[in-house]
Amino acid sequence: MPTASDINRLTYLGAAKLKEEMSRPGGQPEKLDFSIMAGCFNCNRPMSQHTGQKLLVCSGCKSAIYCSKKCQVGDWKIGRFGSDGHKTFCEKNKVGEHRSGEVRAFILYILQRHMLKVPEVRAILKLFPWGKLESDGTFSESLIRAYFGVLGANGYGYWSEAGGSAPHQLQPNTLGNQGSPFRVDPVESYQDGYLLFLDRHLDDKAGWNLEDRLIPKLHFEPGCEPPIGSSANVVDWKSWYQWRYLPFDSPAALLMHYPLTVYQLLVNVLNVTSPSCGSSEHRQTLNIHYLGAEVELNMLPLFSELALLLPYTDIKLTFFGYAVHTIVQKANKRSIAAKAKRNEPVYTYESPASMGQSTLAIYLDGDQENWDPRFTSITNNLPDAIVALNAGLLSYRAWMSVILFCHVEEMPFGVTEYAEQSAEVQRDSFSKIIHHAIPSLGPRMSRAQLEDLVRPRKYPIELNPFQRPGQRPIGATRLPNLSNGFTIRIVGRDSVKGKGEDSLVREPSYKHVAEQRVQQLVDKTEGVSLNDLD
Repeated sequence: MPTASDINRLTYLGAAKLKEEMSRPGGQPEKLDFSIMAGCFNCNRPMSQHTGQKLLVCSGCKSAIYCSKKCQVGDWKIGRFGSDGHKTFCEKNKVGEHRSGEVRAFILYILQRHMLKVPEVRAILKLFPWGKLESDGTFSESLIRAYFGVLGANGYGYWSEAGGSAPHQLQPNTLGNQGSPFRVDPVESYQDGYLLFLDRHLDDKAGWNLEDRLIPKLHFEPGCEPPIGSSANVVDWKSWYQWRYLPFDSPAALLMHYPLTVYQLLVNVLNVTSPSCGSSEHRQTLNIHYLGAEVELNMLPLFSELALLLPYTDIKLTFFGYAVHTIVQKANKRSIAAKAKRNEPVYTYESPASMGQSTLAIYLDGDQENWDPRFTSITNNLPDAIVALNAGLLSYRAWMSVILFCHVEEMPFGVTEYAEQSAEVQRDSFSKIIHHAIPSLGPRMSRAQLEDLVRPRKYPIELNPFQRPGQRPIGATRLPNLSNGFTIRIVGRDSVKGKGEDSLVREPSYKHVAEQRVQQLVDKTEGVSLNDLD
């Protein structure tokens, strides 16, 4: 079985060929194809068009790829792990000739609406000179990292990552089948957050390992700061690069999508703050809980971008998760991570006075493996909002209690997911999670509170303008699939208002009538005890 180190060596060879082609007069880098091998959506069998094998693509949604008619039919009703089949996600009924052209166009739109975002996703990648689109529509991030000399595990500063085929660490509460016949193992000696074992943070140069002109610096010469955030209009990668005076050949977006996605969630998805909320006379405070952090632990200084974008704001950002717990428990006394055991911030930053002199203090909560509202460290430190990136809400048991808590307490909660279709599946599960908990919640909530809890709500899903540029290399589907690709507002405000003001997003009031079957559950809860709450 190949390891990430093996794959990295091959990737550096490919990057050398790309660099040679891009640097020589008359070079044609577009002729170098780094597409991945397609895989059957049903059986995972690898397929290659170079050997003359025909790829079967679903005629309805144009996304799922199969190796044979047998696999396509087999996946239609039941998925390979016993999940819903492709029929659930792509209604295959053909439009008859008797239908009008307008109706046919509408049904085609419904079938292919996820695929309609492909041009927008590609347009974002094409902003960057390094945004090489392969023939299969994917983007090889690892190739571009190797091109800039920053692909690897230990010793690559903010870019350090374990590699391998799994996008996340395997955790004790992971659900589902995590195996694959084409698995690439990560680098064994690597630990997310290993830089926190040092006694001080890396500076910009050591962290980024890039030319100075390509680095979004955090410390500025007088008069060289970006404009104050309240006067800027940072809404996407183009406006951010221009605001930061960065050339588009900087690969900074390949890392900065983490802090800028948090900014997007807070400002444009949850509406808990905005760059104009604070002022020199009235500073604002912001307490954010960041759940499920992994590779982000290697790049804590990059979250200083929040202080630059939100003037006159004092931000407390606390990280939770399995990787956080692991790194804090392993910390030696002199390390950065050891500060978490003394309840001290592990990183602090203050923006220039000309940008509002905002502050950022990052904490690590390493007492438990997961965020749980029953822990005193959380009940004594309830946040203004909860965020999680590439969350996988149906992949980990621990998310169930977070989803329920935020609905009950009207706690703003926003996440990102890789694919729009995955986000929709998760959205559809929220009402089931709530209904399942009704018998346990009944004894400690009034009837009115329970009715409010089961009311229909909106869960807006949007393409994230601060997605990591480029389609992830997934061979079995052509659906847009991106790191921090889509945002989901689980509980959030409809507009920016003061704390305590109710502007949470719900369905229109005429829909606020509990369904009959839910109402029956509400009636039954009045006599339920608390004994089975857990």
